[in-house]
Amino acid sequence: MDNSSSIEAKRSLRKEMRRVRAGLIDREGRSESISSAVLALCDRVAIESDPDRAPKLLVLGFVGIGTEPDTSWLLDALVAHGHVVALPRVEGERIVAVSLHPDAEMTVGDYGIPAPSGAAIDAALIDVVLVPGLAFTIDGRRLGQGGGYYDRFLPLLRDDCVTCGVCFSEQIVVDVPSEPHDRTLSTVITDSSTIGDVAR
Repeated sequence: MDNSSSIEAKRSLRKEMRRVRAGLIDREGRSESISSAVLALCDRVAIESDPDRAPKLLVLGFVGIGTEPDTSWLLDALVAHGHVVALPRVEGERIVAVSLHPDAEMTVGDYGIPAPSGAAIDAALIDVVLVPGLAFTIDGRRLGQGGGYYDRFLPLLRDDCVTCGVCFSEQIVVDVPSEPHDRTLSTVITDSSTIGDVAR
């Protein structure tokens, strides 16, 4: 598929998946199922990293907005389990990870996404990245909103960092048009399944 055809195919799929996601019901209950699975994944990765100590992880989460899965319970639960949580903040053409600590001032940035104040964290320190999107395949390919922010951010991570797509089950599709800069994720978690290899 040439570049122009890929761009048009992505545009069409984005439109369709926004329609699908907008029509979902029981978003709260299904978001809780997703959050429970993500929390279990992070706890398992921590234990497998060091069974004797189970170190806490540095997890880059996201604030679900609009029709995305609600992540508010998940962010609190990760902290309660001893993990360190960061959130993405848009700075120009990129995103940076910023620690979410109790006294962090939250501001609404680009695209209406809340983000904490403070200095950016080195991406190489992050253990798990939770990645939103409009569509995902079972082999970890992703269709985002079109800004390319995560495609620019993911190459900055360590090779053993777990990259986890987070979505509702209806967002799993057979194919996603891809380009050379698109990044494949380690795993995808929905409200009904976990897909992919998360071995570190």
